[in-house]
Amino acid sequence: MLNSQEFEDKKRQNTEQRRAMIKRWAEYVRTHDDREWSRQQNRLIDSQLQSANDMAATDDTDPVRFAAARDRLRNR
Repeated sequence: MLNSQEFEDKKRQNTEQRRAMIKRWAEYVRTHDDREWSRQQNRLIDSQLQSANDMAATDDTDPVRFAAARDRLRNR
């Protein structure tokens, strides 16, 4: 379990990472054609929807199992 200082450090780091990602994305959008990044976003969204449909089709929608799998991937 995190103490309060560790929690604040992780929170700060998370915020910094998110801001950096937003800046990278804004730069990308400014420097690339609308059609290009729009097509990429469509592919990403379509793949997420496909994954959700695949999980629903196999009845693999237990949020506890999903969170456990997510946490295993994060801890690699």
